[in-house]
Amino acid sequence: QVLDLGEANDILYLVMEWVDGDSLSKLSRAVRRRGAEIPVGVVLRVLADICGGLHAAHEVRGDDGEVLGVVHRDVSPQNILVNTKGIAKLIDFGVVKARGRVGGETGVGQLKGKIHYMAPEQALGRSIDRRADVWSIAAVAYHLLAGIPVYDGENELATLHLLTSGAEPPPLPASVPPALARIVLGALRADPDRRSPGSAVEMQRALERVMLETGHATSVDDVASFARPYLVERAELRKK
Repeated sequence: QVLDLGEANDILYLVMEWVDGDSLSKLSRAVRRRGAEIPVGVVLRVLADICGGLHAAHEVRGDDGEVLGVVHRDVSPQNILVNTKGIAKLIDFGVVKARGRVGGETGVGQLKGKIHYMAPEQALGRSIDRRADVWSIAAVAYHLLAGIPVYDGENELATLHLLTSGAEPPPLPASVPPALARIVLGALRADPDRRSPGSAVEMQRALERVMLETGHATSVDDVASFARPYLVERAELRKK
C-alpha cells in the first residue's frame, strides 16, 4: 500500500507500507534447506489470498467507470510476500499493463516477466488479459507442489520453446490431491479460451473450495505459525 508521496530538498519520495516478512521464494528455499516442504494448506491459503489481491487489481476502473484492463504480468514467488502474521501481499506492479497507462510502453511484442511463471501468450508477445495472471498463479502453485517449474529447459531459450510449444504440462505428483491437480492443470492450458478457472476470483473460490474438500482448511494464523520460524531469523537481522 502506498501511504504517502511528496518532494523534499528536490528529491521525490514514495512511502509504502513495511511488510515484516519475506518473499515466497525465500520462504520456500528456507523450508527446503531444512528438508521440509510447505504444507499444501499453506500453499492454498497464500495463493487464494493473492488471487483476491489480483482480482482487485483486475477490476480497477478509470474515471469513466470502464475497467482499465490491468494485468500484473509478473506474478511469481519473488513478488509474493508473506509477513509474520501470515498475510500475503502481491508486490511489484512495475511491468503492469493497463489501458491508457502513462510512463511506459505496455503494448504487445515485449517480453516482460519471469519465464517460469509467464503465460504462453505473453511469452509469444501476443495481446494478453487477466487470464495471463491466472496462468502465472497456477505456475506458482505447480512449482510449490511439484518442486520444479511447470516448464524447465536447460536454459531460458529451451524453457521458452517448451512454454510456447503447446505441450501439456507434466502431471503433478501423486501426493497432490486430484481435485487440486485438476484446478492447477486446468488453469495452465495454453489456450486462454480453454483456461479454467479463467479469472482470479474464480481461482480464489476454487482453491478455497478444494481446501475444505480435501481437509486442508488453513487460516492466516496457520500460515503465520508455519512461516514464522523460517522468517524470524531474517527479520531479526533486518531489525539489527
